[in-house]
Amino acid sequence: MAIVCGTDLSELSKNAHLAALAIAERRGDKELVLITVLDPDVAHGDHHQHANTLKQRIDVEAAELGRGSAVTVRGDVIVGATIASLVAATETEGGDLLVVTSKGHSNEPMMKLGGTSGGVAATASVPVLVVRDAAPFAAWARGERALKVMVGLDDSASCEPALRLLRVLRGAGPVDVVAAHVYYADEASRRYGVKSRSMVESSPELDRLLIRDLERRLGHLPGAGEIFFRPRCGLGRIGDHLLEVADTESVDVILVGTRQKGGLGRLSSVSSLILHDAKQSVWCVPASIHAGRLEVPRFRVAVVATDLSDFGNLAVPYGYTLVGEHGGEVHLIHVRDEDHEGAAATDIEQRLLALVPANQTNVITRADVVTGDDTARVIGETAERLGADVVVIASRGRSGITRALLGSVADKLLRTCRRPVLVLRPPTE
Repeated sequence: MAIVCGTDLSELSKNAHLAALAIAERRGDKELVLITVLDPDVAHGDHHQHANTLKQRIDVEAAELGRGSAVTVRGDVIVGATIASLVAATETEGGDLLVVTSKGHSNEPMMKLGGTSGGVAATASVPVLVVRDAAPFAAWARGERALKVMVGLDDSASCEPALRLLRVLRGAGPVDVVAAHVYYADEASRRYGVKSRSMVESSPELDRLLIRDLERRLGHLPGAGEIFFRPRCGLGRIGDHLLEVADTESVDVILVGTRQKGGLGRLSSVSSLILHDAKQSVWCVPASIHAGRLEVPRFRVAVVATDLSDFGNLAVPYGYTLVGEHGGEVHLIHVRDEDHEGAAATDIEQRLLALVPANQTNVITRADVVTGDDTARVIGETAERLGADVVVIASRGRSGITRALLGSVADKLLRTCRRPVLVLRPPTE
C-alpha cells in the first residue's frame, strides 16, 4: 500500500507533503506519490503545455522531498476534474491514505485544495488526512515526541474504522490518545437511571459511568502513549463541543469516522463541521472502509433479570454460561414496583443468591433488588449502570390480546435496551 498526496505545489500545500512523508517513514513505506490535477475547465490555452510544465515542477518537488529519506517520492500530473481525479488516482496507485491540505490556493490553473478537501473526504473510499500543520508529524517521525490524537467516540458503527486506524498508528509509533464523548445530561440521566441536577454542568456520577463505557468502547490499544478520557456535557452541536475538547487538550490531529453524507445531509454532519472549523489536522475515516476480520466479543458482565418464578429463574444459568469459566460478573436482579409489599430486600437477595449454579467459584455474583413501575425500563437502566455486556431474561412470549393488554417486558427491553439481550422462550408443547 502507498500514500497518495494531493498538491497544488503552493507553499501551504507543502504541509501535506511533509506530513505524508513523515507518516510514510513511520510506517516503513517504500513509496510516496505526489499528485497534482490540471482541471481543463479552469486551465486556458494548451493543456499539454501546462501539464508538461507542472510535471517538471512536481518532479523537482518530489526529488527535494525525498532527498535523504528511505521513502521514494515520485510525482504525477493528471488532467481532469479535481476531486474525481484525486480519488481515482488513489485507487489506481493502490493507496490506503490520501493526504491533502485544507488550504493552498495558487494563481495557477490547477486544483484548489481549499475547496477540495471536503469533497475528497466525502467521496474517497480510503481515509483522508487534511493537514493544517505538518510539524507534529515531522517530530513524530523523528522520534522526538508522541503524536497526540483525539478520537470522538459514540455507539455508532462509524467509530470502528477510526479505532482500527488508531491501533495502526499506535503500532507505528507512540501516540497519545484523547477519547472524547459529548453527551446531553437529560439523555444520559435516562440512560443510566440517575438524577442530573443540571443541564449544562457535568455530573461526577455520569462522568464516572461514561468513562467506564468509553474505556470499553476504546478497547485494548497496542503501542506506547498515554490515554485520556474526556466526556463533555453538551448543550448544542456535538461538533462544536468536540472542537472545544481538541483545543483544551492541545491535540495534533482529530480522528473522526464519517458516513460520507451528501447534499443537505452534510450540513448536519459532525465530521463536516470538524473538517471545516478545526484548527488541527483532521483524519477522516469512511465508515464503508473494509472492516477486515471481525473480533469475537467476550461477555464479562451479565445482568440476569428474574421475577423469581420457576420459569423466570431459568434465565440464571445462561448468565453464567455467557461470561464463561474464566472469570466475570453476573448480577442477578429482581424488579419490584413502587408500592411493593411482602419480603424485605435482603430476603429477596438471599433468594437470588440461592439460584447460583454449583461450581461457579470463578464468577463474581451480586444480587440486587431495584424498584420501579416500568420493569423493562428499570432493567435497561440497571444494565447501563452496571456496565453489562449482555442482559438475560425469560419471556413467555405472550401474543394477541394478552400482549396488547399486559405488554411484554422482553419485547420492550429488546426495543429500548442499548445492550445485547438474550431472551429465553418456553419450550413448545
